[in-house]
Amino acid sequence: MSSSEGLPVTEAETARRILEGIPRVIPSLQFEGIRREVTLGPGLKVDAVANAKVGGKIQELVFEVKSLGEPRMVELAIMQLRRVVRIRPRAYPVLLAPYLSARSREICKTEGVGYVDLVGDAYLQFGSVLVDIVGSEGRTLEKRSLRTLFSPKATRVLRTLLQQSGQPTTITKLAKECRMSPAGVYLVVDLLDMKGFVTRGKDRKVLLVEPNRLLRDWAKNWTWEKSPMSYYFSFDKTADRIIARVSETAQRLGLEYALTGMAGASLVAPFVRYADVSFYLRSGKEQLVREMDLRPVSSGANVVILDPYDEGVFAGAREVRGSRVVSDVQLFVDLYNNPARGREQAEALFEKAIKLPGIS
Repeated sequence: MSSSEGLPVTEAETARRILEGIPRVIPSLQFEGIRREVTLGPGLKVDAVANAKVGGKIQELVFEVKSLGEPRMVELAIMQLRRVVRIRPRAYPVLLAPYLSARSREICKTEGVGYVDLVGDAYLQFGSVLVDIVGSEGRTLEKRSLRTLFSPKATRVLRTLLQQSGQPTTITKLAKECRMSPAGVYLVVDLLDMKGFVTRGKDRKVLLVEPNRLLRDWAKNWTWEKSPMSYYFSFDKTADRIIARVSETAQRLGLEYALTGMAGASLVAPFVRYADVSFYLRSGKEQLVREMDLRPVSSGANVVILDPYDEGVFAGAREVRGSRVVSDVQLFVDLYNNPARGREQAEALFEKAIKLPGIS
């Protein structure tokens, strides 16, 4: 049951594999009389019922099975289990799924619902029993899922939603704003929906409901090193002077650029001292380097030019004190994992400048 081979699977196969494997995963419990497809009342059926024996006491467990373990499906399962517990208050509700994301596991614990999945995650808490097992294979699946959600092009959708005023939007409008196909936007929104970041109303409009969690999940799983970086030394003596020179030169040459990292934050929400200036540059690097007399170096750089991982990094860029700076959302994710006190600067930016729409 600790193998992810064959995921995802049907609800029936999920139930079979987990219920057969539970005695091995949780040997401290003796499971008796496992029954499948049990009707508990008019219009109320559960996928399985079992008795767990521990310390001479019997605890009834009721199981709801889902073929997907993302938050949206988990919330539906919990609604069903609540109905069961209302008519059988002594029963302990348990969710079964091929794989449960970290957020899904958190939701279950908060709602007092146990869970077991096929990659080794298990949580049960009733009476004197506490089982809390974290399967290592689940972390691999989580990272794979997040890589899809936070892929360069998908982040255009995330950035647009985070920068919106909190009003519902449509797939068509998002596609136009993100310069993507409606089909591509739909796939990203569908994944956001499954993970509980957005809701879609009866009119199919999309509304971001957990902007804080989305922004931080993106930041935690992101590095600006996804953009190729070139390192240079400038003879200008201060970072402020370098920023001014970059801005003057780029504007004169008609080059699209935007400051990020500590340099960008120094213009929006200064908090920590810094020495190097980092910025995205769409094209014309050779021209700018020549005009500014920058020298390529392997160490001791005070200028870092990033070749944008995606053109979306420029979305929401604005002029601040005479220089172009990436959006606050882009600035936050670029700073978050920067080893030079980037996390502190990101949090200072969040407190001062970032106003997220929706429900945090």
